[in-house]
Amino acid sequence: MCAVPAVPGPARRGPAVGADEDGRPPAARLVAEGAGGSALAAGLRKMSAAALRVVPGPEVEVYLREQRRRGLPAVFDLGCGGHKTAGAFGVDAIRLPGVDLLHDLQARPYPLPDDCADEVVLSHVLEHFAEPLAVLEEVWRITRPGGRVAIRTPHYSGPFAWKDPTHRRAFSSESFGYFGENGYSYYTRARFRTERVRLKYFMEEEQWARPYRAWARLVQWVLDRHPTFGERFLCYLVGGIDELQVTLEPVKPGPPEA
Repeated sequence: MCAVPAVPGPARRGPAVGADEDGRPPAARLVAEGAGGSALAAGLRKMSAAALRVVPGPEVEVYLREQRRRGLPAVFDLGCGGHKTAGAFGVDAIRLPGVDLLHDLQARPYPLPDDCADEVVLSHVLEHFAEPLAVLEEVWRITRPGGRVAIRTPHYSGPFAWKDPTHRRAFSSESFGYFGENGYSYYTRARFRTERVRLKYFMEEEQWARPYRAWARLVQWVLDRHPTFGERFLCYLVGGIDELQVTLEPVKPGPPEA
């Protein structure tokens, strides 16, 4: 469920499908046990084969068909809660206004076809998962080549990173570089190209009095122009950064050459 400052966090979620007694999905278990490269590759191939057996529900097929008919992009808002992106197909574990499909995102594979999404939205979702790699593997699977993944999550230095007791992880501007083509490929087969990274000082600065808004805009100006300086030094002097905004593009192998 989408967790924003004004909305309570999601209900406690169960372990992932295929997880062991510690709640670890297969990929995490292989890494944790020190499996060799061949064992890890075999495990990932099994997960990929399982994903191929996904049977989407009728509501998903209707949405995709209607978006194609209207010439509109297929946008999937995962963990949308009650704040679904306009025009998107909302997926959440709790029945709230705007939720189109009930599904716990810790249960994988997701009931969504391969390469079905032009855009996937993860707004204040990733921080709730003990295994964000597994979530991003599914996001990679369902996002088409050339599509995009829009992520918003609390920055590790800010007040929202740990105030919610359901948060399990915090992220920095460099966290998603591990999914790059030169990243740590033995962690996951999911590869992403980072299109945009922004450090957002205040998520809702318009709610502050005018003098504070002027201060927030000055800090934001510095963060936009010198993000490394902002994350390495400035964030500790200004009370932390509220939010990390990242846009990713999936990198997928092309068709085999003839």
